[in-house]
Amino acid sequence: MLRGTGVSPGVARGTALVIACGYRSAAPRRSIQPSEAEGERLRLDAALAAAAAQLAALQEDVGERLGPSQAEIFGAQTLAVQDPELRERVLRRVREKRINVEAALSEVIDEYLRIIEAVPDTYLRERAADVRDVGRRVLSTLIERRGPSSLVIPAGAIVVTEELLPSVTARLELDRVGGLVTERGHRFSHSSILARSLGTPAIAGVPEASVRIRTGDRLIVDGLAGVVFVNPEPSVEGEYDRLEAELRAGKEELSHLVELPSVTRDGTTVPLYANVSQLADTESALRFEADGIGLYRTEFAFSIHPAFPTEDEQYESLARVAERFHPRRVVFRLLDLGGDKVLPYFPMPPARNPSLAQRGVRLLLRHPDVLKPQLRALLRVSAVHPASILLPVVGGLEEVREIRDVLRQVQAELAAEGRPFNPDVPLGAMIEVPSAALMARTLAREVAFLSLGTNDLVQYVLAADREDESIAPYYQPLHPGVLRLIGSVADAAVSAGRELTICGEMGGDPLHTRLLLGLGLRSFSVAPGEMLAVKSAIRETRLDDARDLAQRAVELGSVAEVEALLGERGAGAPDAS
Repeated sequence: MLRGTGVSPGVARGTALVIACGYRSAAPRRSIQPSEAEGERLRLDAALAAAAAQLAALQEDVGERLGPSQAEIFGAQTLAVQDPELRERVLRRVREKRINVEAALSEVIDEYLRIIEAVPDTYLRERAADVRDVGRRVLSTLIERRGPSSLVIPAGAIVVTEELLPSVTARLELDRVGGLVTERGHRFSHSSILARSLGTPAIAGVPEASVRIRTGDRLIVDGLAGVVFVNPEPSVEGEYDRLEAELRAGKEELSHLVELPSVTRDGTTVPLYANVSQLADTESALRFEADGIGLYRTEFAFSIHPAFPTEDEQYESLARVAERFHPRRVVFRLLDLGGDKVLPYFPMPPARNPSLAQRGVRLLLRHPDVLKPQLRALLRVSAVHPASILLPVVGGLEEVREIRDVLRQVQAELAAEGRPFNPDVPLGAMIEVPSAALMARTLAREVAFLSLGTNDLVQYVLAADREDESIAPYYQPLHPGVLRLIGSVADAAVSAGRELTICGEMGGDPLHTRLLLGLGLRSFSVAPGEMLAVKSAIRETRLDDARDLAQRAVELGSVAEVEALLGERGAGAPDAS
C-alpha cells in the first residue's frame, strides 16, 4: 500500500498506465565558443516562438473541449514563454558560462523552481508545475522532440506519473481516465483541481509512484483516504466491493436532494452557497443547485499569471464567473496575500512569524497599486451582476473604514470616466481573527454581511498552525472555546440583522451541521462536492434540538467530550461524498 494526499474523493479500480513527463527531456550539455553564442541566440528565439505558437493552439483546443477556465493556464504559460527576462537570463548564461542554450535554459528553470518551491504557501508552490511545463516544452522544441497530440488511454486506466503537467493533462482523453496518482502535487495543483471538477478520484504526493508502480499493475485508488493498493489481495478487493456499494447507495440516496430546498425540518430556510476558486468549479456548483457563490477566492487568477493581471484581465475573469451564476449572488473575496501566501512576482520581506505578518486587508492597504485595480474590476462587474466584496483577515473597524475610503475614491474615478458600477455594492468582512470575532457586534453594524473563516480562526484561537504536523493534535475545530466564540459571532450577526455565512472547512462537514445550526449559523458556503451531504443534515435538523445540542457542547470542557456528545446525538448525516 502506498500513501499520499487525497485531492479528489472517490474510489477507482483499474490498470496502471505510467507516463513519463519530466521537464528536462534529457537536456544535452556542452561547451561552446564565444563565436557560437549568436547561433545559440537564434536557436532560443526560434524555440520560444515555436513554443508560444504551440501553446496558443493548445489554449484554443482546450478552450473548445474543456471550456475557457481550463484553457486559461496555457495563456499564462504563453506569457511566461514570451517573458523577456526569461530570454535574457538564458542568453546571459550562454555568454558568461559558454554553454549551449539547452543547458542554460535548464539552469534558469531550476533557479525559478528553487525560488517558487521555497515559498511556504502550498497553493502557490503548486505553480512550479507551470514552470516545469514551460521548461519541458521549450527544451523539447530545442532538441526537436515532439510529444503526441493526444495520449491513447485504455478505458478506465489509472494514470500514474511523477507530475501531471498542464500540457499533458490537456492531451489526456479525460473521459477515459479512471483515476490519477502523482508524485508531486497538492490540493490546489492544476491536475487536482481538474480531477475534482471531473469527479475523477486522485491522489498526489505518493513518493516514487512512477517507479514503484509499473504499467499493467492492478490498482485501487482511494481518493478520500489517500491510499493506493498495488496488485491488492482478494480480501482488499472484497472490502472495496463493499465500500463502493455503500458509496453508490449513499450518492443515490443524496441525489434526490438536488432539487429540494435547503430547509430544516421545522421550516427554516438555510441558504447553501458554494466555495470556488476558478470558473471550472462553478460547473459542479450549478449542478448541485447552489444558491450562489458564498466565497470566490480570487488568488487562483493571480497565481496563473507571470505578473499582476491588469484591471481588464481581472474584469473579464470575474465577469465570466458572475455571468454563470446570474441572477444569484457571487461573493468575491479580495486578494488574500501575506504571511505564507505570496506570489513569485510580488516579493515581500521575510517575516519572523509569517502567520502573524502583513496579511489580507492590511497588506492591500499598503499596496494601493494592487488594491485599486481589483476594486475597479469588481465594481464594473457589479454594474451588471449581483456581486459582493469580501474583505480578508479583518482585524478591526479601522481597516474596514480605510477600505471603504479607497472604495469611494475608486467609485469617483469610475464615475468621472463614465463607467457604470453599483454604488451600493455590498461590502462584507471575514471573521477569522480573534479580535474581529470579539468585535463582531461592532463590525456587523459597519458592513453588509459577515463570513466566518473557521480555518484561520481555529488556528489563531488555539495557537496551532494547521499546516504544522507536529502540533496537528492541537488544531481542533470542536474545541469548546472555539464553539463559544462562534456562538458569540452568530449572536452578534443576528442582533445587527446581518447574514453570517460559515465558509471554512468546518462548515462542509455534515457531522458538524446540526451543532453549527444550534450555535446560530443560518447560512453555509461549502465545496460543491459537500453540498448534498450538508443539505441532508440541514433537512434532518430541528432547530430546538440543535440549540439544545449546542448549549450542552459549549458547557463541556474538552474536545473529546464534544466529540462524544456529537456521536451520542447523531449530529449530522453520513458523509457520502
